[in-house]
Amino acid sequence: MNSTLRVVITGGPGTGKSTILQHLAEEGFPIHHEMSRAVIKEELNRNSDLVPWRDLPGFSQKVFKGQTGQWHEAVEGRVNFYDRGIIDVIAYLKKDLLPHDALSDLVHHYPYHKNVFLTPPWPEIYAQDTERREDLRAMQAIHDALLKTYQEFDYHVWEIPKTGSRERMNFVLQYLELL
Repeated sequence: MNSTLRVVITGGPGTGKSTILQHLAEEGFPIHHEMSRAVIKEELNRNSDLVPWRDLPGFSQKVFKGQTGQWHEAVEGRVNFYDRGIIDVIAYLKKDLLPHDALSDLVHHYPYHKNVFLTPPWPEIYAQDTERREDLRAMQAIHDALLKTYQEFDYHVWEIPKTGSRERMNFVLQYLELL
């Protein structure tokens, strides 16, 4: 493959994104882990207010900066998979009716593959934890905001079926003609 591809797997919290990416890593694909979760862990360890439930705008700025760094860290000439993309930050801000224009203007500098893969809400596999505090209603609202926001940025969003995690990975690979 001659070009670098950046493919986003997105979805609400606890919908199986990280598991799919784990399988992709096992298959040898470069993956970029979810920046939001890493920032939340870091800020909780620092006892900081820079977490989404206390300061979503400040948190979003830090996540955006981290995600642009991940974008630049793509392995050249390979298909890179991302656990969420830069547009996720905008979707979360829009969901909470917070300003996002400055980030929206910047997002065009960081394009991903035009096909984005979305994991749908799946209550049967969802579990809250220290970093994942949203309830099922919030998970659905996040899903809806992600779908709408990616479409507004002219991405084609494909919903990953609710099947076994390897089958979900194969769905993505087949769609990208990598399997």
